[in-house]
Amino acid sequence: MKTIASSTFSTRIFMTVCAASIAAAVVTGCGTADEGYSFPVTTTLTQTDVVATTITSPPPATNGPAASPLTSATCDVDTVTIDSAIAQIAPPMPGVGWVEGESNVNTCASLTYVTLDTEGGTVSSPYQLLLFHDGEFLGTGTSCNLSYQTVAATADDRIDVRYRYLVGDEANADPQGEAYVSYHWNGSDVDMLGELPEAVTRGEC
Repeated sequence: MKTIASSTFSTRIFMTVCAASIAAAVVTGCGTADEGYSFPVTTTLTQTDVVATTITSPPPATNGPAASPLTSATCDVDTVTIDSAIAQIAPPMPGVGWVEGESNVNTCASLTYVTLDTEGGTVSSPYQLLLFHDGEFLGTGTSCNLSYQTVAATADDRIDVRYRYLVGDEANADPQGEAYVSYHWNGSDVDMLGELPEAVTRGEC
């Protein structure tokens, strides 16, 4: 077995200790005259030797309005109110009832509506428009039930409705005449803006 000279062994230990000291960035008194070199007593790190880590903080919150918690609408028209309103409307035809059509009663607008369609009817069958404010039934758009009624547009306080009518000998399924009126909530009641020609009302309302 080969034996390592004690002086050589000591030198290797000494060099290992020095290397570890360099890694710690402070070296004191390391070196040996036998190897012909020495290390400086101290090592000074310059600014360029240090890599700084910058932690970016999230941007400060803005002063905008705080988010509102989600809440369920309390101004919806309940089914009891709608059913009660339907019961007050004359049926579209003898022995035939109404079915609910489109509506916006869940929007909390100042003026909301429910359309009524003739049960099992066609485009020329009677329609009606129920109007509501804050969940309360106000009445119908017209006093009589009319055919070819379509809600064309809505705003918070207004409902625009298109009424079509037959001109000459047109087929019932494709009337070309049309008229528009708006139902407007004025703060205490509903105003009907515009007029319906007799061709729409047939002199009934």
